[in-house]
Amino acid sequence: MLAAACGGASPDPGADVTTDTSSSAASTSAESSTTSTTADGTTTADTSTSADSSTGSAETTPPCDDPCPAPNGGLQWSCRRRFAHGINYAWHHFGGDFGGIPQWGQLGVSEQPEVIGAELQTMKDAGASVIRWWMLPDLRGAGVVLDASGTPTGLGGTLVADLQTALDLAEQSDVYLMLCLFSFDAFRPDQDVAGITVPGLQPIVLDDARRSALMETVVRPIAQTVAAHPHAQRVIAWDVINEPEWAMTGPSPYGDMDYSPNPDLQAISHAQMETFVADTIDVLHQEGDALVTVGGAAMKWAKAWSAVDVDFYQFHIYDWIDLYWPYDMAPSAYGVDDKPVVMGEFPLGGLSSASYAQMLQAWWDLGYAGAMGWQLIEATPEQLQQVRDFTDAHACEASW
Repeated sequence: MLAAACGGASPDPGADVTTDTSSSAASTSAESSTTSTTADGTTTADTSTSADSSTGSAETTPPCDDPCPAPNGGLQWSCRRRFAHGINYAWHHFGGDFGGIPQWGQLGVSEQPEVIGAELQTMKDAGASVIRWWMLPDLRGAGVVLDASGTPTGLGGTLVADLQTALDLAEQSDVYLMLCLFSFDAFRPDQDVAGITVPGLQPIVLDDARRSALMETVVRPIAQTVAAHPHAQRVIAWDVINEPEWAMTGPSPYGDMDYSPNPDLQAISHAQMETFVADTIDVLHQEGDALVTVGGAAMKWAKAWSAVDVDFYQFHIYDWIDLYWPYDMAPSAYGVDDKPVVMGEFPLGGLSSASYAQMLQAWWDLGYAGAMGWQLIEATPEQLQQVRDFTDAHACEASW
């Protein structure tokens, strides 16, 4: 979400932004499998055949038995195709949920499990099946350790314990997580925020050695922590970076409009951001089975991530976007027809042109793969009820 364009804002420095919570086995045989993309863009796995090297026989594995696949569009996970209906958490403490911010007394997930668990349960009770949750929107927290040269050297604070606890709580509340690793916010220059020196991400992204260190000492250990957890399946997807287009400048190589970066950010070229995104995707795919996406800012840049190995596309929509790229058009109308499309951010209160119910019905009918409104800490009881109403109308097809 971009504060200036979308009507919201990043929290005040040091502010305690909270919600009131009082109320396969590895196979030793050689396997061959194929995937196919349906007309609605959903990627599914075909029946696989395993060749037993000792007998030369072929064993056919039956396809998934899914009692209620989403009829128009969805994501495939845990042998079920569902419309990914959910809510953006997106944080309890901005930049502090995973690692903590000790200078401000802000605790990570593992140090306040009852509070976080109650908020996850609130979203579950509202009908959310998938929760989009930001991890490292910038580097203000203790979760990433840098050396004196600004090179990442590892995970710090309570990040590992926070991630493990988040998976435990997701299992407890029966929700699935889309963990958003980074955000455009991290491309601000080095700055002092309420007594904390917050380094910018741009110098790390542009330097090959530092970027490699970020992959190997931060991204890979995070992915490995999830993969090793007994509830790893609760991470349905990784979102590499939220709205990276705001930190990009110059022309699009794929025919989209030129980028118009936020002037407060240290913008980089499309090619430079694409390298960073592709490197991150490679590591995430190497370390686990979770799907991977990028939190695209708008259909204005519909082709921005078409050349990287995302499993599905994600776009955001607010009133300024709806004026030119209206919500009630199929993805194919914007030239996006090769992978599933999830609407990863939009106002829970609806657009000026459409209510929550109207948007969700349009996306359901048009073959979108999911929708997640923005965001829990701003949501009213009436808005949460709208989420519940949609889930109740599609009780099986919109819940894993």
